[in-house]
Amino acid sequence: MFYVCLRYIRDDSDAKDVLQEGFIQAYQKIETLKEPSSFEGWLRRLMVNKCLEFLRSRSKKQEMLSEKDFAIEDETDVDLNEQDQELLREKLFSAIQDLPEGYRTVINLALVEEYSHREIAEMLDIKESTSRSQLVRARAQLKKILFTQQDSKIKQYYYG
Repeated sequence: MFYVCLRYIRDDSDAKDVLQEGFIQAYQKIETLKEPSSFEGWLRRLMVNKCLEFLRSRSKKQEMLSEKDFAIEDETDVDLNEQDQELLREKLFSAIQDLPEGYRTVINLALVEEYSHREIAEMLDIKESTSRSQLVRARAQLKKILFTQQDSKIKQYYYG
């Protein structure tokens, strides 16, 4: 669950604080869990909500870059060994951490947690169109971050 928090909150100590608050809340609300088999999903959603609560309390503004929309090319089928896949995951995680808070939050909710734009809009109190544009911009920013690292394996993964 720490890594769930860390995906939203860049600072380790803040992520740990939110994690602790999340576990306290989980302990207090465990009786509301109807299906014990859904504990992991229930706990994950609780942690995501705690992270969003923290981000909202820290700042009411969403960070945005330019108004340009960028297109991301479709991923190609490139076979990567386990070591290369792990390296790619680490670089992607690091790049996501470098995104502005608003982009990082939307990309985590949309791509990692798989929430719809409607759900994201409700959670963050924004419009669905804002969620969509934030995701497009976040992906474009990720592309910039990853490709400025001049890593041929990443370029090969995305461009074949």
